[in-house]
Amino acid sequence: MGRKSYESYDYIDPDYLYTYKDSSVLINKFNEKNAIKARELEYQLVASQSLKLFLHPIEVHSVSDILKIHRYLFGDIYSWAGYYRKVNISKSGDAFMPIQSFDMAEKYLNRLLFEFHDRANSKQDIIKSLADILDNLNYFHPFREGNGRTQREVIRSLALSKGYECDISIGTDDVIYHLYMDGTVYGDKDKLEELFNLILKKL
Repeated sequence: MGRKSYESYDYIDPDYLYTYKDSSVLINKFNEKNAIKARELEYQLVASQSLKLFLHPIEVHSVSDILKIHRYLFGDIYSWAGYYRKVNISKSGDAFMPIQSFDMAEKYLNRLLFEFHDRANSKQDIIKSLADILDNLNYFHPFREGNGRTQREVIRSLALSKGYECDISIGTDDVIYHLYMDGTVYGDKDKLEELFNLILKKL
């Protein structure tokens, strides 16, 4: 089964807050300006941190914990890891949450997280709640880079807190990849619920 292609992101960043001048390469702590080498470096560093989080996950009770996860994953390469983006982002012409609305988004997501811990106990309630959290977190898209990797770790940690494993393996499984991508890119919570019905396993 072939993989669908999805549109790339557009960034409104005329002042080059995040990239080297006249380049798409993100400014990094190693000052690596070659696109391929910078991408490989990021992949290696984040993969190493992901393995550590797999063994010792950060519990997620509020948006501040989501920032901690992003900082843990990307802090070795980006100075802005764990901080909200300062530029607006769109994909396929559809804008993510504008930075001017982040305060409102944070409060709403905190409420969803509280309700998840307080009320989601049955497997079906957990699935519905995780789909809602992932849908809103993806629209929030709080970081300049690393939103997908961060949100997948957030969902894994939340599931663990309810006694489930939830591995969104987009690298190896085409069915999971398409359910996750269609669900997040198009804001399709039915696809996300289908995804969690497939992968949520009791520990």
